[in-house]
Amino acid sequence: MQHPFFTMTILYDNQTTRDDLLSSHGFSCLVENHEGRRVLFDTGESGPLLLQNMKQLNIDPSTIEKVILSHEHYDHVGGAKTMVSFRNDLEILILPSFTTAFRENFPAPRLLLKEVTKGMEILPGLFSTGEIKGIIPEQGLAARGREKALFIGGCCHPGLEKMISTAIDVTGQTIGAALGGFHLCHSDDDEIQSIFQNLKKMGVEKIAPCHCTGFAGIDLAHEIYGTNCIHAGVGTIVEWF
Repeated sequence: MQHPFFTMTILYDNQTTRDDLLSSHGFSCLVENHEGRRVLFDTGESGPLLLQNMKQLNIDPSTIEKVILSHEHYDHVGGAKTMVSFRNDLEILILPSFTTAFRENFPAPRLLLKEVTKGMEILPGLFSTGEIKGIIPEQGLAARGREKALFIGGCCHPGLEKMISTAIDVTGQTIGAALGGFHLCHSDDDEIQSIFQNLKKMGVEKIAPCHCTGFAGIDLAHEIYGTNCIHAGVGTIVEWF
């Protein structure tokens, strides 16, 4: 039996897939590799809510080695200070553009704050896109598989296609699946359809849209991708081989 290279578990989202898990505006996703090493991509808005969902999913926060923050919005960084309390060697990977005000939340020594670069390897086979420029700069993650990679986005403010193109660059693989917030909540149906059709042309075969993708975006994703669109929310687990 083949074991997945990476397992992704959504811990914080606008929607939940189980009655015993809590939903709230924001995003957080646990990434675990085949050796059991864990990192956390984004932390939602509320640390207590994040911890409650971890407890329900039997995830010990002290086992998380690193926290990667996609961008500085409150609904992605709000739980970061809570995570620091569980281990004093925790690394928090931020963008170079993060403000002084954010950095001052983590008093000296600040060795736990590290700025990402394009293609930084966070775990073996798991890469940061680096800071992608836009009105709101952002980073995503890309997890290599045997043949194709999986992309994880927090909000994709710089543009979903742009971020996936960067993920292709850093992994050297086609992106076979995309998970997370796609920030289509302010896009019209024609624009959303065009983006998803372009993703298909780029080789993205499966998607798991959530958070700021918006209800219309999620509905159209199901329409365009059919059974290859995963109903995503708190508790969703995606394995990548």
